[in-house]
Amino acid sequence: MEHTDIDALAGFVAVAQEGGLNAASRRTGIPKATLSRRVRALEAGIGLPLLTRGGARLELTEDGRSLLARAAPLLADLDALWAEAREWSGQVRGRLRVSMPVLLARFGMGDLVARFVRIYPSVELEIDVNDRFVDPVAEGYDVVVRANPSPDTGLVGRLCLRTRSVLAGSPALVLPERPDEPVDAVVLSAARGQSRWTILGPEGERAVTPREVVRCSSMMLVHEAVLAGAGVALLPAWLIEEDVAAGRLKAWGSVPNRDNEVWVLHPPGGVTSPKVQAFADFMVEQFARSRTFSARAQDGAGEAGR
Repeated sequence: MEHTDIDALAGFVAVAQEGGLNAASRRTGIPKATLSRRVRALEAGIGLPLLTRGGARLELTEDGRSLLARAAPLLADLDALWAEAREWSGQVRGRLRVSMPVLLARFGMGDLVARFVRIYPSVELEIDVNDRFVDPVAEGYDVVVRANPSPDTGLVGRLCLRTRSVLAGSPALVLPERPDEPVDAVVLSAARGQSRWTILGPEGERAVTPREVVRCSSMMLVHEAVLAGAGVALLPAWLIEEDVAAGRLKAWGSVPNRDNEVWVLHPPGGVTSPKVQAFADFMVEQFARSRTFSARAQDGAGEAGR
């Protein structure tokens, strides 16, 4: 046989242990005709007779006795393993590899992941901080947490946080009077190019023309460059609230249709593992409750392909 037929092998073991098709059928609930067909298929597959037929009770051949001695304990182990696996189903346990960007790791995530492992002590949580968009399948991650992921990633998941974008810069910078007068700008490397920003500020709607002077792969670096006076940037409202209150940055206005979203993503599949589902649910709940994020964010948790 190229492949072992587990049903045929289990049928043979049941018939051999019970001494006949009738008793085996009563024990297993499988019709006699089905059991007989499976045993014959097993014999044909291995090319050896396993039972002697013709009497009131089926007798094992020498090969049948040898196969029974090997197969019965293996099938018993397999049944035990299957029972354990069904007990495990629904349990939040095992190693969970998560990739998240530097900005989130810096602001409040240490407390959140510590809370997660206290709630789920059977999970071994591994956090990798990286701003590049990793391939979870190729690189062995269970979950990828990312801001503003591209819709064509092929991943699915939960929207944890949505917050508005604010154009902000050093208080020493002056908002140009004319929309065609450029202002130094710091931008994300992955951000799509835009020749002009529309902002909604105290004086109403204004147009600002950015002149890109720095491109960064990390939002954290964008934030730090703006604090150092490199230029203005589109930044999440929650991130700069304290900077604006302390006078380190000045908010020029919010930018419509440029919301920042944080997603918990994972590869698509028929069944989401309990540990991944638990982490996604936890992140949605904790982002909503966290004073670091929720007070500064618009409502917007949800679920979708991404």
